[in-house]
Amino acid sequence: MEHRNFRQIGAGGEERAALFLEERGFAILERNYRYGKAGEIDLIVRRDKLVVFVEVKSRNTPVYGGPLYAINERKKRTLRLVASHYLSARPALNTKNITFRFDMIAVYGEAVEWIEDILR
Repeated sequence: MEHRNFRQIGAGGEERAALFLEERGFAILERNYRYGKAGEIDLIVRRDKLVVFVEVKSRNTPVYGGPLYAINERKKRTLRLVASHYLSARPALNTKNITFRFDMIAVYGEAVEWIEDILR
């Protein structure tokens, strides 16, 4: 039962993050884009010539630390690998005219915190 509750919290957070980005002029290209067993990216969005790979973290309580603590080196490698796969399958996006960025959105109930450029 508890596992399902975490999934519901996560799904609700992703939906809230998608709405938040749409309100700021982004179009949702993908939700939960998965590359085999390597992992997934929660949201892939685009506004003009900017494509953003978004990791969404939903929290009900700050007991276990903020959402940035959830982005460890392994998660960073996963995000890069899955994004690379996504782009290799879409050569029209993989041009010099388009900028890519990795962001995180933390959702605490109705509050949303947008952290841009989490990977360099």
